[in-house]
Amino acid sequence: MAALVFWLVTKPLIEGPLNFQEVETWLWPLVFLGILGGLLALSFLLLEQWTAWLVTALNLVIFALLFNPREIIIWGGVVIAFFFQLSARKTIQRERNNRLHLDLKLTIDHGLRRLITSILILVSFGYFLSSGVQQIVDKKELPGAVRKTVQVVVGSYVSENLEQENPSLRAQATEGVLNQITNFLKPYFVFFPPVLAFGLFLILQGLSAIFIWLAVIMAWLVFWFLKLLKLVTIEKQPKEAEVINF
Repeated sequence: MAALVFWLVTKPLIEGPLNFQEVETWLWPLVFLGILGGLLALSFLLLEQWTAWLVTALNLVIFALLFNPREIIIWGGVVIAFFFQLSARKTIQRERNNRLHLDLKLTIDHGLRRLITSILILVSFGYFLSSGVQQIVDKKELPGAVRKTVQVVVGSYVSENLEQENPSLRAQATEGVLNQITNFLKPYFVFFPPVLAFGLFLILQGLSAIFIWLAVIMAWLVFWFLKLLKLVTIEKQPKEAEVINF
């Protein structure tokens, strides 16, 4: 359910023009990303092997079905994300079995990083096939963010080198620079979708520390609630440990 809600909320953001200045466009995807990451980490921590496999399969298939299941690229992203989630599950379970004292954050932290990366990979693949990115190739036009950057840079340069403000000259100079850049890049527009998708992944990966902390908080709240209902209990058992002597 968390995966379904997350992708339903995030899909319009991925397929529409990315505008991070409007808080309402990315706030709910951010919240549900934390919820999804925290619940996935808890499922790998608490569930048996076959149910953990079921959770992994369901959240990946939901992504593929909501986007374009007929595209082989989507399933390629699913396969890559699957291996990241498989590694996350093994890491979380290894931390659970090897720790003498259960610290939830430390137990799920390393695995959660791989989980968040897997979700960001899926976001990037969905963005790669979005209509907005594909229109860049069809129309051979620069992305809106690039156009705005060129307008700001050229406008600032023209304003600094003129004694008085001349809006028409600034508009002409901006349009001339945009046309030159577009004509130069026309043979390379076919490479724009993977470049933009990879750029989005790098940006989101740079913000992953925020996503991880949100997921940790969500996992802790759910784990505390399960303990309160006595669905989860913590027992002490003797364990052997290897000690290095020199």
